[in-house]
Amino acid sequence: MKPLFVFIASAVILAALAIAYPDALLSPGKLTKGHKEITNDCLACHTPFRGITSVQCISCHKQSDIGYKTVAGAVLKKNTDTALFHNGLADNSCIECHTDHKGTFPSQAVKPFRHTSLSPQLRNDCISCHKNQTPKNTLHQLAKGNCLECHQTTGWKLATFDHENFTASSGNQCISCHKADQPADNMHRQSQANCGTCHSTSRWIPATFDHNRYYRLDRDHRTSCKTCHTNAGNYKQYTCYNCHEHSPGKIAEEHREEGIYNYQNCMKCHRNGKAEEEED
Repeated sequence: MKPLFVFIASAVILAALAIAYPDALLSPGKLTKGHKEITNDCLACHTPFRGITSVQCISCHKQSDIGYKTVAGAVLKKNTDTALFHNGLADNSCIECHTDHKGTFPSQAVKPFRHTSLSPQLRNDCISCHKNQTPKNTLHQLAKGNCLECHQTTGWKLATFDHENFTASSGNQCISCHKADQPADNMHRQSQANCGTCHSTSRWIPATFDHNRYYRLDRDHRTSCKTCHTNAGNYKQYTCYNCHEHSPGKIAEEHREEGIYNYQNCMKCHRNGKAEEEED
């Protein structure tokens, strides 16, 4: 009976001490500076046999006030991004990130933030929290999409880029990002067309351009691109009137003698400039 009595007495004493001095017997570590006033009031946050829930947190820290007011109600001089951030969280998510006691190993007591705690609307509006982290380079200025289309919530890198994320207007400005990739050969120097005219967005090679598909350049037609393509922004347009023998009047006269009056599309019949060549 004596050992049982000692055990029961010890248990009662320990229970009494735990109730009277919970901070000394049960606390895993010191509280944060902001909660210093409730160091000895464990029940301010903890519910017996249930632990702590976010209900106790928001009873003092109202989400609508976070970033705007202190717990005492004093208005903050400068609002922070935490205001919008916390308002987008679920009411029961406080303890998913916050821990109050530093514990024996403080570094292990810090819980990592999870984007899944955000509301669906805020989760897809990355820039509302990360506006100060937006790069100022041309690529990000032209991109239209949400950060999640290239980046993951675990880190900015590694990113998966897709040219489809560009706006319609910026999608034709390849050279604004790829100036260093532009070849220095004569053809590319003369061409002012957009890269997408010949290249795909997946890779530079192979390119789809083949001039023979449209017009075979023989030895009499080795000239600069701008001789025939006067509109540098549209290489689908061309003219044959920039050579000494191809004046509008002369061409009109020669074709009308043959009974040909629809001769504006020269390449329809002349695939390499020879007068005797017929339509394919």
